[in-house]
Amino acid sequence: MTSVPRRIDGTREEILALLRRRDRMSVEELSKELGLAGATVRRHLDVLQRDNFVQVTQVRGGTGRPKHLFALTEAGADLFPHHYVRMTQRLLGEIVGLGATETAGRSGPEIARLIFSRMAERIAAEYAPQVQGRSPIERARSAVDLVAREGIDFEVVEASEGIHVLGRGCPCSRLDDSTPANPCEHDRVMLERLLGAPVRPLDSSLVPHDFHCGYLVAPAVGAG
Repeated sequence: MTSVPRRIDGTREEILALLRRRDRMSVEELSKELGLAGATVRRHLDVLQRDNFVQVTQVRGGTGRPKHLFALTEAGADLFPHHYVRMTQRLLGEIVGLGATETAGRSGPEIARLIFSRMAERIAAEYAPQVQGRSPIERARSAVDLVAREGIDFEVVEASEGIHVLGRGCPCSRLDDSTPANPCEHDRVMLERLLGAPVRPLDSSLVPHDFHCGYLVAPAVGAG
């Protein structure tokens, strides 16, 4: 479990870690995961809400009372390491490396897409020789372990139509729809280059609520 500051420990640390992994959870779900009474979990949530690390939203699902779901606030998410320094260094390197002919005639969003694409290619080139495993699933898991060094948190799941690579704890999930370029395309390109197989975004209906996004890797992943 990723640790948070010393002033938050024990059960509250576990709650924060669960919310980081699952995105949103009810008191009942937290109680089940922690093996604690609902009243105990609520007391810890009250403290985390008071400190602005957790927020609650109401979700209506048909008849009956609305369901209360708890999630991390931005301050709560910032308690966890994000590897922002490493990402910033890579972005600056790509920006500085752009030539005048590469940016001429391009719009801002087009330049942003170019930068993210190049960063993805560079990361893939760096880690591709280290990807291990004979089977597609082994190689996918190896690739995911490697890019975790970049602060990219993926989980690999076998599915009937191929391999699902599911993302959680991604900073892109905190961007709004006005973002001019799609940073998630960076992840797709990176995975495609690392695995040597087509990778496409997973339909949102197939992404478990524990995750922010997902990708489908075709069955024919190169075994190398």
